[in-house]
Amino acid sequence: MAKIGLSYPYVAKYNATEEGVVTYTQGQVLAKAVEMSTSIEAGKDNNLNADNGVAETDSTFGGGELSVTTDDLMQEASALIMGITPKKLTIGEETINELIYDDNMNPPYLGMGLIIKKQKDSAPKWRAVVFTKIKFSIFDEAATTQGGTIEWQTSEIAATIMRDDSANHAWKREATFDTEGEARAYIKAILGEKSA
Repeated sequence: MAKIGLSYPYVAKYNATEEGVVTYTQGQVLAKAVEMSTSIEAGKDNNLNADNGVAETDSTFGGGELSVTTDDLMQEASALIMGITPKKLTIGEETINELIYDDNMNPPYLGMGLIIKKQKDSAPKWRAVVFTKIKFSIFDEAATTQGGTIEWQTSEIAATIMRDDSANHAWKREATFDTEGEARAYIKAILGEKSA
C-alpha cells in the first residue's frame, strides 16, 4: 500500500499503575497534521555467533524519536503537552487564558495517535497508529513576516518514544480500516475522549 496522506494527531495523558495497567485521560486533537516521521533505535547487528555462524540476533526496541509537523498548536494542546496550567489574566474588562513557560511546567507522558491514509489497488485505507508512551520536548519558535504573498508556516514538535509499563512493554499499536471514521474510533478507544 502506498501512503498518500496524514491526519488526526490525537494526544492523551498517560497513566500506569504498579501492576502495569495503562490508561489515558484528557484525550484531544492536537492540531491538523502536516507531516510525521519516526527514528527508531533497535538492536541492530548484535549477533551471537555459534558453530561458525549467527545463532541469535537482537532486534529489541531501544527507543525512538517522533517528529510531528502541524498547521499550528493551539493553547489548550500546548498546555497539555507541555504540562502547563493556564492562568487567567484580566486586561481591562477582558479575561484571557495565559500560558506561562517557567519552572512549574512539567511535560507529562502521553499517548499519541495518527492516521496514515494509504491506497491499495485504487482503494483508500486508513492505518491508525498509536504510540503508547511518548514525551514531548520543549519546542522551538519560528515565524517570518508576511510579504506580498502568504508563506505558510507550520509548527514542528519532537517527542521521545518509549516502551509503556504494560506487561509486554508495548511502544506502538496499529490497525488498518476501510474508513477514516473507524480509524478515529480505534484511536479514541485506546486513548479515550476528553470528559466534559
